[in-house]
Amino acid sequence: MARFGLELGVSEFQKICDQTEPFETPSSSVLLNQTRVADRLAFIVDGLAASRQTWSDGRMTIARFFEAGDICTNVSSAWTGELASDDLIAVTDAHGFFVPLVFFQAEYFHGETFGIYLRYRMMEAHLFAKELACAKTSNETEIVYQFLDTHHRSVLKLAPKKDIARFLGVTPQGFSRFLRRRRTAPRAVASEMPRRSVRPSPVQEP
Repeated sequence: MARFGLELGVSEFQKICDQTEPFETPSSSVLLNQTRVADRLAFIVDGLAASRQTWSDGRMTIARFFEAGDICTNVSSAWTGELASDDLIAVTDAHGFFVPLVFFQAEYFHGETFGIYLRYRMMEAHLFAKELACAKTSNETEIVYQFLDTHHRSVLKLAPKKDIARFLGVTPQGFSRFLRRRRTAPRAVASEMPRRSVRPSPVQEP
């Protein structure tokens, strides 16, 4: 909160503690399940998480990653009351806290310091999602990889290669070939990726 010039008072901090639920989970654990309606958000304090979709043919894809400080859930499910389309999984060991949707809504619309913080963060999430969509819709592995290199360097360092491959939309073997070509050939920059100005490099909807 400090980078927004915000500081919680004791009573507001205690209210947040009373309304939220801490979690600590090993890698590969499911934090929020796609077989249920999303009724809470996860705030990542440490570690990596991801929005993972499992398709009818057994394929798994990752829509996006979440780092420390990110707020994540399936927003469509939370607001429509329909089943979620993805699992929120821990990519690495992670800890944070769950925020009930009703408490989040009350704070987002009417909260004081914490509400202002949530509004800042959701604005950042919207801008981030727009840049992510631009990269993903290019259907160019190099451009999507540049997006990770610009915005998610911790993912490149910490996430298993199979999860990065799922994000890029390639097989693990195809990702290995891509990395070999990248190391041995001059780097072809297909486009200039925009840099996020809203948050220094270290949770939209999946």
